[in-house]
Amino acid sequence: MKKCLFLRAGIILLIFLGITSLACAISGDNGGYIVTPSVGDYAEDEIVDSSGADKNITFWNLPLWIQLSVIGGATLSTFAFVKYIPLLLGKIFTKDTNPKLEAIVAYISENPGCLEIEIAEDLNLKRGTLRYYLARLQFSNRIHTIRKGKIKGIFHITCSKTEGQKVLDLHKRNETRKKLIEIVTKKPGVTGQELSEDLNIDKSTVHWHIKELHADEFINFEKDGRFKRYYPQSALASDDNNTNMLKMEENQTFSSIPNYELKAK
Repeated sequence: MKKCLFLRAGIILLIFLGITSLACAISGDNGGYIVTPSVGDYAEDEIVDSSGADKNITFWNLPLWIQLSVIGGATLSTFAFVKYIPLLLGKIFTKDTNPKLEAIVAYISENPGCLEIEIAEDLNLKRGTLRYYLARLQFSNRIHTIRKGKIKGIFHITCSKTEGQKVLDLHKRNETRKKLIEIVTKKPGVTGQELSEDLNIDKSTVHWHIKELHADEFINFEKDGRFKRYYPQSALASDDNNTNMLKMEENQTFSSIPNYELKAK
C-alpha cells in the first residue's frame, strides 16, 4: 500500500515537472529580469513618487511559463486533494480499529505483564510487525512497559496493579524465583541452606535470586549467627494476601451457584 502511494506521488511530481519544463520551453521569455537605475530628468525640488508600482498587471499579463506553472500546480493539487483526502480521513478516524492492533490490546489487557514472544506466538505475528504495533500503542499511551533485566513486561494502561506488583509479576516470570518467593512467604526466617535444599539449586544461585528480590524490597534478611534468615517484606506479604483474597472470592462465587440435578423423563 505504501509503495503504491509513493509511486503515485512520484508520477504526479514528474507530470508537474514535465508541464513546467514544457511551459518554459514554449515561452520566449527567458524568465529573467534586469534591474536598472531610474532614468529621467527631474527638477531639483521635484518630488518623485516611489510609493508603489508604476502600473498593475493581471495574471494573464504574466509570462506564459508562470501562467502554466500556476494553473498546472493548482490542477494537480486539487486532483490530489480530491483523490486522497478520503483515504487520509479514513486513516485518521479508523486508526484504532485495526483488527490486529485491537487483538494485541485485548491480549495485553487479559495478560498483564506478558512478553513480546508470548504475544507473537499466541497471535501468530512476526516480531517486527508486533514491535511496530506496540510502538504505536505506546505512542498513543494505551500501554506501558516495565523492564527487569532482560525481561520487558507489557501492561495495559488501565491495569490496576501498582508499580511494585507489576515488578513482582516480572520476578515471578522466572520459575525458580517464583518458587523461592513462595517458600519465603510460607516459611518466614528460612535460611539460604534450606532454600538451596528445597529448590535443589546451589547456594550461589539462591544468593543471586535473593539479591535481586532484596534490591526491589521484596525480601529482607536478618543475621542469626553464621546464617542469614530471609523474610518477606510488606509488598510481598500484601501480594500474597491479595492472591488469597482472590481465591476466596472465586470459591465463594462457585459455592454460591446452586446445584442442579438432571432427571431423565
